[in-house]
Amino acid sequence: MLTYVFFVHTDYTDADIFAERVVAANRITAISLDFFVKSSLNNQISNRLFHSSGIGPGGFDLGALRLMTNNEKKFNYRLKVEKLNGDDYLCNNLNLKIFDRNFFALYNGPLLSTAINSRLVKDDLTDYIFFISLDNSDPALMNKICEFNFNFRTYNKNQTEDKGIFAERLINNLISSGSW
Repeated sequence: MLTYVFFVHTDYTDADIFAERVVAANRITAISLDFFVKSSLNNQISNRLFHSSGIGPGGFDLGALRLMTNNEKKFNYRLKVEKLNGDDYLCNNLNLKIFDRNFFALYNGPLLSTAINSRLVKDDLTDYIFFISLDNSDPALMNKICEFNFNFRTYNKNQTEDKGIFAERLINNLISSGSW
């Protein structure tokens, strides 16, 4: 009876059973997933590109950005345009051309349809030259604004991924039309 009471009121027991599993050659690695969008003029971090006011029919503006990373791994990224605010008609009538540093055309079309997929490697600069224009003279486009972001976002295998680890940079832009 005394042994029974002892075992019932004991919080833990010492057992002679022991199991151990040793897994050899394990390695944990971590990478930093980061990139920088810089001004091509002075190599400073940039979060704004176009702030153009009074664009008219046949008018245009130019801007340039530089992407770079200090990661050891290469990674995929996509550039697309996201409308934030403003008149749909003006935003839909702005055209965008994107060139690389050697003036090779990477994109030519409507602003809001912009989509570029590429890869970034350590110590490899990627330069983008942006040419935005208004080629329509419709009076309904006068005195309107279009605010949008250039969205640079990394991805692993599919540019529409919405899970996992990623880095994202947003470059704000504002275009306003004038009177004609």
